[in-house]
Amino acid sequence: MTKATSLSDATALRDEVVPRRVRQFGSARDGLREWRLQRLTAIALIPLGLYFAASILSLATSDRKTAADWLSSPVPALLVILVVLAGITHALIGVRSVVLDYVHTRVRLLAAELLFRAAAVILASAGALAVLKLFLGR
Repeated sequence: MTKATSLSDATALRDEVVPRRVRQFGSARDGLREWRLQRLTAIALIPLGLYFAASILSLATSDRKTAADWLSSPVPALLVILVVLAGITHALIGVRSVVLDYVHTRVRLLAAELLFRAAAVILASAGALAVLKLFLGR
């Protein structure tokens, strides 16, 4: 009889400790925003990517001036900027998910997060500035 009591006490103790450990990892709702954003960027990248690929294929045989003239139009410039921003956002969310799964120490996780965010900001701003430079006046 004492073994059954001690077993139930151990189970009760375990049941109290496990939720405390789980609570430290945050709510399950924390990842929902990123999940939705990744799905939204994936859906946005389908037509944007098709447009970008078709545009690049049509410009493949043209000279540099024709491509620059095409990119100086408002609609293509806006769509190329959207491709760059959506692609980098989608990639950042995916890389962040992989890093969260495989990096286990807080310091390395923070360092990787800062490194990838900085790289994403640099790449996104460089891409947008390149398109804006052509759009606003070569």
